[in-house]
Amino acid sequence: MSPHPRYLIISIISLLFLLFGFYYVFVSLENESSNSIKFNDQNLSLSFEKDISQNINNINDYLNNYKFIQNYIIKKKNSKVFINIVLKKPFAKNNLNQEIIFKDNSLASYDYFSQSFIDSIYLIDTSVESLKINKYLNTTFNDLKRIFNITQIEFIDQRRYNLILQNNIKVMLPKKINKELIIFIEENFEFLKNSNDFKEYLDFRNFNEKMIRVK
Repeated sequence: MSPHPRYLIISIISLLFLLFGFYYVFVSLENESSNSIKFNDQNLSLSFEKDISQNINNINDYLNNYKFIQNYIIKKKNSKVFINIVLKKPFAKNNLNQEIIFKDNSLASYDYFSQSFIDSIYLIDTSVESLKINKYLNTTFNDLKRIFNITQIEFIDQRRYNLILQNNIKVMLPKKINKELIIFIEENFEFLKNSNDFKEYLDFRNFNEKMIRVK
């Protein structure tokens, strides 16, 4: 004999109330756990903070997997956990690959970071594959940045770099960026900049063979 429709409806409603009750308890517990963990910086994305919170019982092993983290401090006060994460220094961002390149050549997806942190990185890497900072660029980039107003950088053939300046002038660097090149640029850039021939690029690719081109 089939159950009376009235009892069937009551059973379904009771089941729905029970499921809703379980869901409410689950959400409440999750929110309580989340609210007990506080992050002291605004550089991380909310999704990454949530992942960290879910791994709080294994926090050291979890955070050590991320090479872009310089260090972190975890403090407990009563029922609260305070996490302060210090990131390594960013070098550039690659919008094509949605990656941040750090000064030690660590790479990390945009997914880990807040939009404000991503926006704060001024230099844009336009390489098809996110660039590597070789020893020549590492030792001379501060000098290049002091001379040029650099907005973009591109790693060419995995061996040398092009710089794009704020006025869209391209500076083509040689593979070996040495002190001799830096001194030459410092002493001659103003002259070259005021030249009528200088509208598109400075080509230093053959500088070590005593040859430069200007267009």
